[in-house]
Amino acid sequence: MASYIIPYLDPKKNNMEEDPLFSEYTYGDNGERGLTLKTKVSKGDILFFSKTIDTNPCITAFYEVEKILDIKNAKMDNKIMMKYHNPHLYRDKIQENEVIVFGNPEKSMILDPPLLVNKALLDELSIEYNDSPNHSELQTLTLKLRWKRLSNSQVKLLLSKVNPLYNESFLKLQKSLEFQIVLDKTERETIVKARIGQSIFKDALLTVEKKCRLCGVSDEHFLVASHIKPWSKSNHKERLDVNNGFLLCPNHDALFDKGFISFGENGVILISDSIDKYTKVFLNINENMKISMNESQQQYMKWHRENLFIPM
Repeated sequence: MASYIIPYLDPKKNNMEEDPLFSEYTYGDNGERGLTLKTKVSKGDILFFSKTIDTNPCITAFYEVEKILDIKNAKMDNKIMMKYHNPHLYRDKIQENEVIVFGNPEKSMILDPPLLVNKALLDELSIEYNDSPNHSELQTLTLKLRWKRLSNSQVKLLLSKVNPLYNESFLKLQKSLEFQIVLDKTERETIVKARIGQSIFKDALLTVEKKCRLCGVSDEHFLVASHIKPWSKSNHKERLDVNNGFLLCPNHDALFDKGFISFGENGVILISDSIDKYTKVFLNINENMKISMNESQQQYMKWHRENLFIPM
């Protein structure tokens, strides 16, 4: 087992690139770090992600690794390219040892609130902390966390620390909603681990519609609960608001999610000029398509047009 604590930067300090991309549980890297991921980390290992919030180092998420692929192989897989949006998948030049990690969405978690890292936690983890005249406490703690390989006992300890945060996250979510979600303990833990509500969102949509809004595909296995305002940009209430989405097939979901299509106030499809006429045929989209939207959906769609849609 090879589990690590991995530091990352806020997108504002990383050329606005969001990586790790927590909304889809992916993480890309290259060079020596990529080599470590490729040669030492395996399915079932745990990757904890840390960053500084204000002046405190925090663990903000963890993935249970599902698979790791060389970026070249990942880019050749059409299903991966349609489903995932990690910036490493869309760079023109492939770097040495560049890989992408996929976390198991059922066993990975964004921590809200995050787990604070301090001297006491390091002591519990049996990680020695030494004051240094050359470093502040924040710098020393950050250095101790950087690509720290964890033993099995350290992983178990950290997971025991974050487990209470599952319930706290769920309670915060419940309080922010206008309705209460009634679940027993096992169901609650399962839901919280699975993005705190993604499965609830699809189930809610399936109660009001049964097929892709554009092409009519009705097999639930091939229907995606597509958020209008993306999960990563929504607050807790918006993430579970049935008006913030509709069911689409995988092709149309990918186009909508990446901003290649949107919808006007009257529901008529808007198609990016970057899609040529042959691709439109292949992807089953045309200018005559139209959907109906209620008032709330129109407000979410206005956000989509202004923030995601790519006209040219």
